[in-house]
Amino acid sequence: MDVSGMFSDDQMSVIGCFAALAVCGAVAALSFHLGPAGRQQKQTDAARNRTLPLEKPQDPAQRQGRRAA
Repeated sequence: MDVSGMFSDDQMSVIGCFAALAVCGAVAALSFHLGPAGRQQKQTDAARNRTLPLEKPQDPAQRQGRRAA
């Protein structure tokens, strides 16, 4: 397909710049997910998703001494 007849030189350069930015962004995202930083983030996310045991509800007699002034 001959796009040089459809677009001017300036338009082709702008399209080329946007295409290059898209490719660079895709490569950066891919390298982040496959590299050590992506693996470290997955471990951190897994640690955040762990559930902690809930405290047992206190009876009203114990809560009464902890009121704010």
